[in-house]
Amino acid sequence: MSFFREDYDEIIPRPPYMWPNARILASLYVSKPEIIQKILPPPLEAGKEGIVLIFIAEYPESNFGVTYNESAMFVQASFPGEQGRIDGMYCPCMYVDDDVAMIGGREIYGLPKKIAKIDLKKEGDKVVGTLERGGIKIVNMEVTLTGKMEGTIGFGPTFSLRVFPNPEMEGLSLAEILSIDITTEPKEVHTGTGTIKFEKSEADPLYEIEPVMTMAMIYTIGTPQMSKGTVLLRVMGEDAEKYLPFMYSRSY
Repeated sequence: MSFFREDYDEIIPRPPYMWPNARILASLYVSKPEIIQKILPPPLEAGKEGIVLIFIAEYPESNFGVTYNESAMFVQASFPGEQGRIDGMYCPCMYVDDDVAMIGGREIYGLPKKIAKIDLKKEGDKVVGTLERGGIKIVNMEVTLTGKMEGTIGFGPTFSLRVFPNPEMEGLSLAEILSIDITTEPKEVHTGTGTIKFEKSEADPLYEIEPVMTMAMIYTIGTPQMSKGTVLLRVMGEDAEKYLPFMYSRSY
């Protein structure tokens, strides 16, 4: 029986998950908090600064045997818990070009991953990253590197929404708000100047979180690391219905 695995404890590798020698191009900008609030599942609240981070990454290695490219958006948010407010970033959308990476990210962490075409190229001081899905170039970043910096930029934990649709297709059986610790050990951190452009896509409306002011363009080489997730809020049955509009950013 080839489908049966005696080594069942190795089917899902245990965290932390690591991506050595990852190349990441990121744009950090400010949007309008009232726009960000519209895409946050309750009880998350938008941060006053309206900070948004978009990255395009190439993962040539991982400690779980999968190599792939990834792109994601994170928006500033906080969780008003009983033990106090937790400040972090919420992930409304994430894209990969590998099905194993998509399944693991969705089922374990609730990260809203979809399959897309992702490309990251560097020629001299020029770095270009693109995210394309359904024939639409959702994100295009072009950066000219101008210098180096020390250290990293941290925003606290990453929040995600993990949902399980009802098999009778009448809503959700379960909705959870998770907290995930994601850190990066950088070998190189380069700063630069450039542009980020969005094409309109009804299936992937990243363009709606429009930039008001660009804060930084950064290119890094290093090792991102992801810990196990923590459930901050669990909602079941009819109470989970209010999370339907926030599933996977409009399309599967």
